[in-house]
Amino acid sequence: MKLRKPDQEFRNPKVFYPDPKNVDLDRVLINLFLYLKCDGTRPVTRGRPKKEFEKVETHRTALTKLGGVEGFAEHASMADQWLKADIFDLVNRDRPTEAIASLRPLHLEAHKIRVAKYCRDYNHADALYAMLEHDESTALSELRSYLDRGRDPATRKYDGKTPLDLETLTVLKLVEDLEDMKVSQERVAPHPPTCRGQSRVLCNDVQRLLAYQDVVPRPVMIDYLKTILGLHLGLYTLRVGRQLSGWIRDRQSHPACRACPVYGTSSEPFAECPYTMSFTVDMGSDFRTRMAQIAQEDAAAEYALLAELVKAIFAMNQLMTYAKDENERDRSLRLPEDPFGVPSILANPPADFEADFKATLKEIIRLNQEDEELTPEVRAILAAGMPSFDTLVELISHVRQKHHMTYLVQMIDKLLQKNGPFGAVVQGRSLSNPRRFHLGGRLLEVFVQLAVLQFDETGGEKRYYTEPLLVEDFLRWVEHRYGFVIAEATTPTGRRPVTLDEHRAFRENVRALKDRLREIGFYDDLSDAYNAQTVRPRYTLSRRGQGR
Repeated sequence: MKLRKPDQEFRNPKVFYPDPKNVDLDRVLINLFLYLKCDGTRPVTRGRPKKEFEKVETHRTALTKLGGVEGFAEHASMADQWLKADIFDLVNRDRPTEAIASLRPLHLEAHKIRVAKYCRDYNHADALYAMLEHDESTALSELRSYLDRGRDPATRKYDGKTPLDLETLTVLKLVEDLEDMKVSQERVAPHPPTCRGQSRVLCNDVQRLLAYQDVVPRPVMIDYLKTILGLHLGLYTLRVGRQLSGWIRDRQSHPACRACPVYGTSSEPFAECPYTMSFTVDMGSDFRTRMAQIAQEDAAAEYALLAELVKAIFAMNQLMTYAKDENERDRSLRLPEDPFGVPSILANPPADFEADFKATLKEIIRLNQEDEELTPEVRAILAAGMPSFDTLVELISHVRQKHHMTYLVQMIDKLLQKNGPFGAVVQGRSLSNPRRFHLGGRLLEVFVQLAVLQFDETGGEKRYYTEPLLVEDFLRWVEHRYGFVIAEATTPTGRRPVTLDEHRAFRENVRALKDRLREIGFYDDLSDAYNAQTVRPRYTLSRRGQGR
């Protein structure tokens, strides 16, 4: 069925920044680095680079001519293989059409070697920048400062004193003679994120990770940051679906959203959030267990809720367009045009509200008059007797939902790094092994490093240090902060066992978590005593040492 072009538009920066697509987190980070470098503005387009700019051999040749570089010319083939494996992000690897997408996101300057047509992030970097910029904390400036460590701003070269790994030094060497991007006047994130609470927790996590910047190797820290940024953007997407659907249903934005009570520094950040989330996690490796079945059910239900996000965004877009057009036509109306205000139009619609959307429906039907007969589903929507606004939203959602759902599922899979060591979701190849929530070993590592952080505050400055944490407290922390339920839930919306079989499944799940923590070196079961069962960090910060 044909729709008008404005009715098909999904992405609306005032409501939801990302364009749902199958994204690569490394490329999202490269574009985020570009925005950090340009202070939140889009760079001026310089035109397409020459074709040879996309070849690794070109940059290896340039590298051999720079001072302080030895051995690349004599071992060109070996150098190319190393650059391809550890330094560059490639598309069509090992094919005739192989080309550079960008450098690996190891330094703020890595964006200088970037081929835009291959390094696309579909506005996910815009969303992350909005979450960082519109927060009350200094997470944005701290992140920018860390990512730019080791570069002398005057010479634009390595400063010669900051300890850096070989890969990051190579990135700095490759870009030292390349010009900076020219900034424009267009802001990448002029509007605050719809869910401010998730943004605050993200910023707090970024600051907590940066407390380790002097003890964690840079490539490891970049992996930590990439994991947290992707995870929070995925959780943000899922939460916004609940949020917008609730606003449309209630015909007003929730008072708690207008004065968000969620802060990352709280021990239970989302305790007062009206749109809480919980995900039952299977920590075992057998997808046929009862715990795996529960986690599969939760994942299926969560991914199905993405349909509510699609419908809610179409509804918000229609309301915002209507409010803007009506205010331009009659300035005395003063209808709210911001996301927090437009749902209230449904509670007190203007006199011509129904007539305007009825006319829109007639226009869409007229577009399809020359085509074949309307499908039974479309005829059922038109004949359901709903108000014209609801009918229009249902019609648009029916036509466009399948398209957006396909890409939203791919987007969430990528942000949660499905089937990866940093992932929160796994899925097998067979139909009997569908998606289920499952925390990878490296994601557990990130969680432990964040959970064990404590701080002292003197003179307005936080000094972080690490302390072992009881396993039970770690389970509560993961649940209250991210919604991942491993043991019996302690939050109102979390899953609780109701049968003996489920009680047994949750006990086995906690045992599987301990086994995983033991395997990756964060847990030693030295005693059956409750206070001896603790998780400890891999990278430690002394209470008297330097902190943040």
